[in-house]
Amino acid sequence: MYGVPDGLDLRFLHGSELIQVCLGLHQIQFNFHTEGAISVEGEWEILGADGSLLDRSEPAPRTQAFQLHRLLGRRVSQTQVNPPTSVALQFESGEVLRVFDTSKEYESFTIQPGDVVV
Repeated sequence: MYGVPDGLDLRFLHGSELIQVCLGLHQIQFNFHTEGAISVEGEWEILGADGSLLDRSEPAPRTQAFQLHRLLGRRVSQTQVNPPTSVALQFESGEVLRVFDTSKEYESFTIQPGDVVV
């Protein structure tokens, strides 16, 4: 719909701890301490420190248990912005959360602060 903007700065997440993952029917929310939240309505994936796929969004009914809990209590060490398609957060443990913009009609995710709508 909007695409990941050029120049998106996610450095405010560096050092932030993922303290909450909220699982909903059509949305997953990642909430960080001291600030920041990413609400995902679109596609996402979690990669292990070795690059292996640990979990990803998939249509219902889901065939495997979520692995989102692996990221709880972890701090963001790096961020990567890949306009116009995705953002990635690397955690101190080496795991990576990637969030994708895959819809031209609907929001894929939002980032706070900043009111970023992708």
